[in-house]
Amino acid sequence: MRPVNPFGKEGVMRISVYIYPIFLFLIFSASPLYSKELPDWMKPLPIDPELLRPAVPEGFVLVKGGCFQMGDTFGDGENDEKPVHEVCVDDFYMGKYEVTVGEFREFVNTTGYRTEAEQGDGCFVLTGSKWEKDRNKNWRNLDFSQDDRHPVACVSWNDAQEYIRKLNEKFPLNKGGQGVVYRLPTEVEWEYAARSGGKNEKYAGGNDLDSVGWYNDNSGGKTHPAGQKKPNGLGLYDMTGNVWEWVQDWYDENYYKNSPKDNPRGASSGQSRVLRGGSWVDDAMGPRAANRNWDNPGNRNYFNGFRVARTK
Repeated sequence: MRPVNPFGKEGVMRISVYIYPIFLFLIFSASPLYSKELPDWMKPLPIDPELLRPAVPEGFVLVKGGCFQMGDTFGDGENDEKPVHEVCVDDFYMGKYEVTVGEFREFVNTTGYRTEAEQGDGCFVLTGSKWEKDRNKNWRNLDFSQDDRHPVACVSWNDAQEYIRKLNEKFPLNKGGQGVVYRLPTEVEWEYAARSGGKNEKYAGGNDLDSVGWYNDNSGGKTHPAGQKKPNGLGLYDMTGNVWEWVQDWYDENYYKNSPKDNPRGASSGQSRVLRGGSWVDDAMGPRAANRNWDNPGNRNYFNGFRVARTK
């Protein structure tokens, strides 16, 4: 949105909306004729709440909170997607795209950070029909070509947390630098946003997989630049396929049986973190909006990435 010049005509008009009622109040409150009940023409003008709403951060989409049916609403899912249960979430912001190679490269160049794959024994890749770690593979070097527009892959949950930690240092919530602004979405936030605000959609944006996501039948064995498929109803891209997305929650197979209704945060502890959304290597079952995957937070695969959320 174009910023308003406070000294221009438009700025003066907007400021007068606030100054005018205050001016009237001061005059009439000092007058002996003042009474608590003012005529309608003297009462302050109502302020449009939209004028007080903060602007949506660049690169994010405002997800209005609400309630929805979470889980295997189509009846073709796994046991950990059951039972279907009602949950509610508050407003939050979700990244329009998965974090890209270019964004991650800027983070690395600025901080000198080395991913767990670079520090350790590489990244899991598919060799023939076998998954093996290749110490030469990391987010910079995968089995396929990528540029700065592709989603970053071969990053662990821990790598994602470090990226977010540095992001919060760069953009603190207040002058003291305290408070979490950027974070991974919770599992319930992820599914609610993927389903275009809790709609009964099989994939993020509808039931036509090929139009909304990259998976094994159309990916050509690689990731693709962000935003090439149709967005979902909220304007979020690639929540179906391309790369699995780490979320904040610990994984618990039976969590849905005991999940609270309001803003569930996942299990209190565990050994694996949840991933959502499917990837370029999965069949049509993988990218379903209800599908739950999990992995050790230190593991990295060349189909795992992440998306950033922001507290409203």
